[in-house]
Order: sequence, then C-alpha cells, then structure tokens
Amino acid sequence: MDLMAMDHDHDHGTSDDDDTTKSCPMIMVFHGGHCERILWRGWVAYTVTEFVLSALAIFVVSFLYEALKFLRQHLARRDARKESERLAEEQRRKNENPTAGGCCSETPLAEERDPSYWQRLFASTHIIQALLNLVQIVISYLLMLIFMTFNYWLCLAVILGLGLGYFFFGWNKKSPDESECCP
Repeated sequence: MDLMAMDHDHDHGTSDDDDTTKSCPMIMVFHGGHCERILWRGWVAYTVTEFVLSALAIFVVSFLYEALKFLRQHLARRDARKESERLAEEQRRKNENPTAGGCCSETPLAEERDPSYWQRLFASTHIIQALLNLVQIVISYLLMLIFMTFNYWLCLAVILGLGLGYFFFGWNKKSPDESECCP
C-alpha cells in the first residue's frame, strides 16, 4: 500500500487494524450524510434510521435546554417574590406595632434576622439552582460539540430545537436584557 492510499484510509477512519469495526469519517467542514459519530465512541449513526433518530433526540434535548432555562428563571423569580413578600410582611408588622410610651411589645430577640451567608449558601433553593445550572452548562457544551460535527442536519436539529424551545418558553421573560448567549 503506498503512502497516499494509507493517508486516504486514515482520513476516513479506516485502517488495516480496524477493518472489523465499521467507522464513519470525521469531516471537519459542513457536510450532509447519515454516517456520523456523535459525542462519544458508542453513539454512531450508521444507517439513515439511526441518523434520523439521533437528530430527533438532539432536537428534543435542544428543546428541553430552553425549557430548563425557563425553569431556572421561573424558580429565581419565585424565590425573589417570596423574599419580597417576607420583607413586606416584616415591614407591615413593624408598622402595626409602634412603640407605645417608649416601651415596645416585642423584645429585640423576637425579631427575625436575615439569613447568614452560610444559611443562604446551603438553602435548598440555592442548591437546586446550582444543580440546574450545572445541568444547563453540561447540555450547552454537548450541544456545541454536536454542532461541531459540522453535519448540517445535526446543526439544523440543534437550531430548530432551540428555536422552538424559545418559541414556547422564551416569550415569558420579564426583562428583555436577559442574556441569550450563555447559561
């Protein structure tokens, strides 16, 4: 086998030592086709059916990524609303019980204190937000790696999933300046 033929075989993922396993080429320019390695060694779409199912799975994950972003924003708004209600209730109680004749009805020990840094850090709502953020970051990087297969069908699955997910969930944003590019 001459050097040119060996180089050609290497570019397409085949060689003399792995003839027993079927492989798809890794093409580093935008391309079509159905034979594609996706994310890890075990996820290879050899047939058109496998490729279409993979593209549908990628579409669903992209859609769910937008749903996850919406869920995190919804939980953050809910927590902020609960905190503002708590502060408003605290202020209302202070206004209802003015000090009568220099003597107050409540002792300073009965006042509620703001949670400490460590209490806020280990609050269940913060832990849930942190875990959801971690999942969102992982999914965003996996979607980026799928896009980097340069298969325009898989790229289209990512784009359409994100677009449809935004259509269903993104319109509900309270402020227009929320970042669209990052988790």
